[in-house]
Amino acid sequence: MGVAYYGSGDFLGLKPNTQRTYKGIFDRYRDKYGDNPVAMLEARHIRGQMDKMAATPAAANNMLKVLRAVMRFAVDRGFARADPTVGVRMLRYRSDGFHAWTEHEIEAFELKWPVGTNERLGFDLLLYTAQRSGDVRQMTVHQIRDGRVLVRQEKTGQLVDIPQHPNLQVSLAARKIEHLALLTTQHGKPFTEKGFGNWVSKAAERAGLPHCSAHGLRKAAARRLAEAGCTVHEIMSITGHQSLKEVERYTREIARRGLADTAMNRIA
Repeated sequence: MGVAYYGSGDFLGLKPNTQRTYKGIFDRYRDKYGDNPVAMLEARHIRGQMDKMAATPAAANNMLKVLRAVMRFAVDRGFARADPTVGVRMLRYRSDGFHAWTEHEIEAFELKWPVGTNERLGFDLLLYTAQRSGDVRQMTVHQIRDGRVLVRQEKTGQLVDIPQHPNLQVSLAARKIEHLALLTTQHGKPFTEKGFGNWVSKAAERAGLPHCSAHGLRKAAARRLAEAGCTVHEIMSITGHQSLKEVERYTREIARRGLADTAMNRIA
């Protein structure tokens, strides 16, 4: 059934990154449970499998998400009579996700990697465009024109048109770009998705920031926009977020901080 799913419109209609993610998760699931007939799979089995993954709830929930997609396909194509994922709930857990870089951490990275280095250009593209790492690693020289950065986001398909920050302009001017891609490996090849994330993390680690990641710079950029007084919709016009919920968290945090400052000043 897995082969049939991978060749179906259900799977091929997904974005390339989503295809890779789904295939990785489902291949691991098949390696572990593939000897059992899909028609015999029940909700209680899936709940038990998720319970075994309780220590990594995000991974368990991702597995369930993929299984739901696969089982919808299985029922539709006659591989199964019923969808065993119906009624199976996601595991509840609390997580703030990737760490958002602080200003001190941003300064530490900038001290380690001066303007003109490849690491600094990657850092500045992430911080001053507020885009996902997958979109930044694929940026080309053609997306930088007329003082703006144009990005067709891979995840959402949304076109984002961002004015270049002065610091990014300096960073781009200082780096001799010899390839179509703005960022390349030391061999002049474009980064893979995993390779880019590892490259940024290693550069951060060499700056004494082992807990900082590429995605954390996107969060730092959103925080900076909120601190500058940008509205939720102004932030979304830069980051390309399609949901108000995540962006509102940044503005709420800044508003709470301002209220706390005001309250304490009243009794100072």
